[in-house]
Amino acid sequence: MSNFMAVLSMMGSEIPQTIFRCRRRFLGTRRLDGKVVVITGGNAGIGKEAAYQLSLRGPKKIIIGSRNTENNEKAVNEIKSRNPGANITALKLDLSSLKSVREFAKQITESESKVDILVNNAGVPVVSGPAQESVDGYEMQFAGCYLGHFLLSLHLLPLMRKSSDARIINVASVGHLFGQIYLQNINLRNGAYTAGRAHHQAKLAQVLFTREMARRLGGGDSSVKTYAVNPGMINSRREKSIFVRFLKSLLLLGVEMGPQTYLYCALDEALDHESGFYYDNCQRVDRMVSHAVDDKTAYDLWELSADLVKLETQYRI
Repeated sequence: MSNFMAVLSMMGSEIPQTIFRCRRRFLGTRRLDGKVVVITGGNAGIGKEAAYQLSLRGPKKIIIGSRNTENNEKAVNEIKSRNPGANITALKLDLSSLKSVREFAKQITESESKVDILVNNAGVPVVSGPAQESVDGYEMQFAGCYLGHFLLSLHLLPLMRKSSDARIINVASVGHLFGQIYLQNINLRNGAYTAGRAHHQAKLAQVLFTREMARRLGGGDSSVKTYAVNPGMINSRREKSIFVRFLKSLLLLGVEMGPQTYLYCALDEALDHESGFYYDNCQRVDRMVSHAVDDKTAYDLWELSADLVKLETQYRI
């Protein structure tokens, strides 16, 4: 019954918040002077808007990482046109490739003395059809939405520990409500795969990763905090059909609303001593489904993930 009520509570608030435009804007005034921000998937949609909105807070540098170098350049130019004072750069990053993740982290480690904010925003489109695998042989949703971010976070952790207040924001969704971690069949083989099941597993993995990393780092007393975030139902794709555009404008929020809870978790002073929780609509969600607060599964997922990425000894915590 508790799981049913948690699902009902989250889903029951998500749709009315969107249709009646009652999602909150982050109104805090905290700045980012001297801070270094890294955003994955920052060349389009919510990630690009997050980069722009964070740039208005005066960070020392914003680094966006995405696969398409041409789109990266376009995003940097667009953000600079909207905010000429922005110091923003882009690096190539394919989160479904562990080699690419390591190269991205190495470039940042060589160029920066610290990282203050890491927004693990990038995702993989949910498409129907047969399962797709990453270059490393892992189910694509699991690899691109979760496993790459797991590796990146741990490779950047030494730099984040050099910050007095570092924050890792992991982008999840209400999809985690319906997720399950298939520890014995993480790639969903032998007929277990559906696009929805893969997506829900990946989003639940982000929530459990957030929780387990916070535990390993010491919770709210650590200088590095973790937060899982639901951006909401956002219209982040441009449709050709006028009718479809009109329909989506009624049912989905504009992209400028997508990063509001990112901003809340990255900046709000009230979260200075919170870590490991899930946030939606600029507030913490305490009524969670049991599988999203299952510490045994979170621990087992972490250990499995460390093995899958062949995590180097110096990055283990």
